[in-house]
Amino acid sequence: TFSIPKSASVLWAVADAGTQALIAGAHHAAVAEVVAFMEREVAATRTGATGRDGAVAQVDVRGLSATAFDHYDSRAGDPHLHTHVVISNKVQTVLDNKWRSLDGRPIHTAVVALSELHEAVFADHLTRMLGVSWEARDRGRDRNPAWAITAVPEVLVKEFSTRARHIDAETDRLIGQYVEARGRRPSPTTIMKLRAQATLS
Repeated sequence: TFSIPKSASVLWAVADAGTQALIAGAHHAAVAEVVAFMEREVAATRTGATGRDGAVAQVDVRGLSATAFDHYDSRAGDPHLHTHVVISNKVQTVLDNKWRSLDGRPIHTAVVALSELHEAVFADHLTRMLGVSWEARDRGRDRNPAWAITAVPEVLVKEFSTRARHIDAETDRLIGQYVEARGRRPSPTTIMKLRAQATLS
């Protein structure tokens, strides 16, 4: 799933139709560039039959087969432009032109880097198209800063972040349970896991 920064979704939501099209276009261009990068640098399959996991060699593939589905809001109904990209697990090898299963391990390993690449490419496209500027915004003690469009005030971003508020409240509850059970605050890594748990719930 490729999501644009929340400030860009907010700008998209309140913009005129022409500006909305430019924002969506920048997002789609970034998705296309990241999928092309995945094809060149990440996607692979395995071949051979004697390895511990059933294969002895990782080999290059000709590309990926994928389809994309755009969504325009979050589960809470807030503006949230994002695209789900579904990738087929069948790929054609460069080695012998046979169709084999996609090796999912490299893609799963690269998922955070691919997401960050999408955000950076999107920001570049949007800056060129609309001339926006970006700033790093603090998201609190337990989260990394996020890039946001400078002209979109944080108060407006928060107004359209219902789901994030629910996730924050659930994360705080889980941290409280952790402290009560263990007598100490969880590590940043554990907090990330608790936040993921809160997001799923």
